Amino acid sequence: EGGPVLKFRNYKPKAEDLKEGVLPKASAPKELDVGKAEDGGKVEVKLDVAPKKPNWDLKRDVAKKLAKLERRTQQAIVEMIKEKVAQSGDDGGASLAAAVSAK
Repeated sequence: EGGPVLKFRNYKPKAEDLKEGVLPKASAPKELDVGKAEDGGKVEVKLDVAPKKPNWDLKRDVAKKLAKLERRTQQAIVEMIKEKVAQSGDDGGASLAAAVSAK
C-alpha cells in the first residue's frame, strides 16, 4: 500500500478498516494548563481582550509624516519671527516680544 496514510483526528470512520487510523485526543501540556496552580488552588488569569480602536493603523502610518511636518512648522515659525524682527529694525527685546505675540 504505497498510497497516502489517513489519520483521523476529528472524524470517527464507520468502516472497520479505517478505524486503525484514528488518533487519540490531543491534550495540552501541563505548563499550558491555565487556571490551575501546582498546589491545587486557582490562579487568576487576566486577559486584555479589549479591541483596538478602528483607526490605530492610520495613526501609526501617519505619525512619521506628522513628526516631519511638526519640525517644518517650527522652522517656518522661527523664520517668520526672524523676518518680523528684521523688518522692525531695532534689536530691542520689546520688538522681539511684539513680533512673537503678533504671530
